Amino acid sequence: MRGLAALILAVALAGCTKPETPPGWKDYHPDAAAPDAAAATAGRRKKIELPPPTPPPARPAGEPKSAADLNALSDQAAEGQPVDKPGAPPIQRIDQYRLRVGQVFVDRKQRRVDVPSRLNMVEGILEYFAVASNGKLHESVLEVLPEPSHIHLGLLLVGLETTVWDRSDPNKMPTITKAGSPLDLYVEWTQDGKTRRERAEYFLYNRKAKGAPPTQSWRFQGSVFWNNRYAADLDRSVVGLIPDEQTVVNIVGDIGNPYRGDDLGYEVHKEHVPPKGTPVTLVLQARGEGEAPPDGAPPKGPTPAPGAPATPPGASPAVPSPPPP
Repeated sequence: MRGLAALILAVALAGCTKPETPPGWKDYHPDAAAPDAAAATAGRRKKIELPPPTPPPARPAGEPKSAADLNALSDQAAEGQPVDKPGAPPIQRIDQYRLRVGQVFVDRKQRRVDVPSRLNMVEGILEYFAVASNGKLHESVLEVLPEPSHIHLGLLLVGLETTVWDRSDPNKMPTITKAGSPLDLYVEWTQDGKTRRERAEYFLYNRKAKGAPPTQSWRFQGSVFWNNRYAADLDRSVVGLIPDEQTVVNIVGDIGNPYRGDDLGYEVHKEHVPPKGTPVTLVLQARGEGEAPPDGAPPKGPTPAPGAPATPPGASPAVPSPPPP
């Protein structure tokens, strides 16, 4: 009986014990009124109101906004008409046959365009032969110094034509209806006090053939325009080794993407290139017949003032020294 009495007493005392409040529920009162909105938001940060977006600055009137604009600028320069609108490419007439478009040297008689550059890579796989500064320098033999659109203008001035594409079906990849004008590419630089000249192919190593490729076909492709901007000026791609609509010049054919196989694509020919940073000139030489001013044609338009710099035919334009490592 004593045991039963003790059990009954223990049960009674347990029912009188106040249950422990779970953590975090000490201030919870289910019957209390909800706080008003003002009290609920008191102490919170005020909402930050952002200013309206600033519209982009107006584009200069003379900046090319289409391929037609580049063609018109080329025609004006060829006829000696000054182009003085703000934003227009800087075109300087040197003499009857020669011009400069920014840093690009154009010889209409020899039908060549000289592009000051420097040796960018001495080893590694490639997707481009040449890109402009701030471009895809991790996969290009050369770094060119001028703007890509200036190179495009130079090629127009020696009578070359761009590739014509069929983009009529947005659901299909564009196709070529007319190939651009053919080119030969050379690289010139000074070695042991003498000018050395090699084909662009000399700097390439065909990963499947295990050596420099034979002479290739190159085409003046001409970059596309995006939102009235010359795409190569934005992307910085100048000479491509893979299919790329944005490049100014492209190789004909496709031997594969070097990132997808050890025997695909090109890499730098380590045994053929000069030291990294060597100033060089990329020469874009028109191949075959084309438009050029006839011998003895009278000069048109203004000539530079006495003392204006001019590069003699066949010589390489000056190239700034590369920055110290």
